[in-house]
Amino acid sequence: MKAKREQSFEEAADLVLHAEVANGYLRELCVACANGDKPAARRFLREAISELDIARALLRTGIE
Repeated sequence: MKAKREQSFEEAADLVLHAEVANGYLRELCVACANGDKPAARRFLREAISELDIARALLRTGIE
């Protein structure tokens, strides 16, 4: 049982890490939008979405 709990904490930490990385990309997205840099804004949005998709997959795995 203890091993399963430790694994669940590790998975939660991974999920949080991906969410934090996505947050960083969203901050960069805001800066790019403020500067009118559409290519950079698109790139940061794609990166944020990718990180959030990974976090969502980790969450689904953890729930099941």
